[in-house]
Amino acid sequence: MANYLIHACPERMWYVDNYLVPSLRNQGINNIIVSCDQLHLGNLESCMKIFSSLEDDGYGTWHLQDDVIICRNFREITERYDYGVVCGFTHSRSANTGFVLPDKMWYSFPCIRISNGIAKECSQWYYSFAKKYAKYYEWVHMGKCDDNFFYEFMNKYCSTLDVLNLVPNLVDHIDYLLGGSMVNQYRNGEQFRSAYFEDVDLVDQLANDIRRNNNGTNASL
Repeated sequence: MANYLIHACPERMWYVDNYLVPSLRNQGINNIIVSCDQLHLGNLESCMKIFSSLEDDGYGTWHLQDDVIICRNFREITERYDYGVVCGFTHSRSANTGFVLPDKMWYSFPCIRISNGIAKECSQWYYSFAKKYAKYYEWVHMGKCDDNFFYEFMNKYCSTLDVLNLVPNLVDHIDYLLGGSMVNQYRNGEQFRSAYFEDVDLVDQLANDIRRNNNGTNASL
């Protein structure tokens, strides 16, 4: 049985609680953990701390960001995979170059499955080695670039691991609605979109709720 972990920040818990978690539960997914970054450590530090705290078991964990909606058959698709690294969202670095084959993938964190063992190894590498050297921080901007570090770790130490980049995407990245970086406008090409869970209705409802509730800051949504 897969585990589903949502990486969240306090400002987006209203969305996680009222939209994302109910969408998962509506598909029969109940083994959900929400890890809320109350300390505002930034994506990278938060991600590595989550990696280091995962349980030692034989199952992988699907990691979701707090600004996605899931496709209609999300549970059906995700439960097919019990090995390797599976990326359920195609980043622009692969979309723009046509790199969608397993050996040409990009590890993008809006939706990715990682075995707990590999995630914990990555966090150990980060804290014992990568964090000590300034060159590894050339990518970092305001604590982001968690996927860059995982990509570097995989290239260095896990090159023989099975990897798979799923197309079309299993999630839609909607940070442009929630007050994020607005990268969705160029990141997610139409050809990579799936039939999302209540896609149009949910996004329309969300947009209306945000307008009515001061840009989504009302936790009572």
